[in-house]
Amino acid sequence: MTEEEIIWREEVIDFLGDYWEIKGRPDLFNDVVDHILNVYPKNNFDWENGKVILGEAFEFLQTHCTSALSSKDLEFMALTEKERLLTMT
Repeated sequence: MTEEEIIWREEVIDFLGDYWEIKGRPDLFNDVVDHILNVYPKNNFDWENGKVILGEAFEFLQTHCTSALSSKDLEFMALTEKERLLTMT
């Protein structure tokens, strides 16, 4: 990751962090940040219209919910299943 990409990620995290209210789900927050960075991969964003990023975050969350499985949840489930299968043999 370039320095420019790191700075852009930090700016998105700071901005969305001011609005994030879902406690205990930093993994879901990271999924939202990743989604925003996929939609807006470069920092050519006009912060005066931050509603666009909030709209994208809200749209992402509409397809998920607070009890949804995040990427980390899925990784954990896959690892648990792999360990279960290894102990069965």
